[in-house]
Amino acid sequence: MSAAPLRIVGTSGSVDATGVVSIEIPMNVATLSEALSVTASNIGISLPLVSRNFKQSDDGSYDVTLHYEGLSDDEKSDDTSFEFDVSLSEDPIESHPRFDAIAAKYGWDETERAFPKFAPQAKKSGGALGAQEKPQKSPLYGVESYLAVGAVFRKTYASRAIPSGVLRGIGTIVARPPNIGAFNLPSSGSKRNWLKLAPKIRRRGNSVEVVEEWMLSGPNGWNSDIYNAGQLDEGE
Repeated sequence: MSAAPLRIVGTSGSVDATGVVSIEIPMNVATLSEALSVTASNIGISLPLVSRNFKQSDDGSYDVTLHYEGLSDDEKSDDTSFEFDVSLSEDPIESHPRFDAIAAKYGWDETERAFPKFAPQAKKSGGALGAQEKPQKSPLYGVESYLAVGAVFRKTYASRAIPSGVLRGIGTIVARPPNIGAFNLPSSGSKRNWLKLAPKIRRRGNSVEVVEEWMLSGPNGWNSDIYNAGQLDEGE
């Protein structure tokens, strides 16, 4: 007769920034069938069992770790995690906000779509008497791109169900994302604005984790003729 499943010492757990609770409960059972089916009774908190792992010991029994996860109450968690991810991207030089002035100063070949080897007002270098002077090479010769600052603002939270309206407004422009004031950021420029991106949603036990994101525009802002309506809103 096989021994009854045994709950052993070593329970561990955590609570993340969104309020989702994770508990790991170790068990010992006699058979593989029990390793696949055993549950822990009365863990002291109402959470669903979401996964398990197990390994056979030298004595033939199985050490099982049960993973319980979710929100511990019936309401949406008040815990919210915010992230401000700043980056640099390599953008075409023609998208630079001062491109017209740069092109006038250094020249721009519309046919080749490139800066010429010598700028229109390039100074000639000095040389020995009688030697032929050569113009200086343009500092923008061969330049095709520049580094542009970008950013993504993320808001992460957990809820018992997918919030209504979370898919509303995807692909639309906002002046400032909600709650971004928590970062006390300096002004990003009078023309810059934000584009609401598609959220990431995943099941976590009895809850769902939602990550909402907004992307910062370039210096001239997102084009309102292109991003003027939610792409998943009704009627679109």
